[in-house]
Amino acid sequence: MDFRSTNGVSSGGSDGCVNFNDADNAGLATCLDTSGVNSVYETYCDQVSLADFIVISSEALTARTATDYNSSSPFTTGTLAQKYRDRFRAGRTT
Repeated sequence: MDFRSTNGVSSGGSDGCVNFNDADNAGLATCLDTSGVNSVYETYCDQVSLADFIVISSEALTARTATDYNSSSPFTTGTLAQKYRDRFRAGRTT
């Protein structure tokens, strides 16, 4: 989902692009609309780009549904949530 560093070289990472015309994303626009994501983003739109917000939201969802998730200590060393938090790089543009 996000950037990784191997031997000091950063690579990878999602660009937060959502192509509603791609057949693999069929129904995504409706899903985003009915889920209320837009209203949540409105709270943070002056702090983070929509592209970064989509990545943050996606990482939060996958970390929360990971088998190693522990609600009393979500950022325990080695968990997906900890890796996402520590490797996140902002700066995507919408």
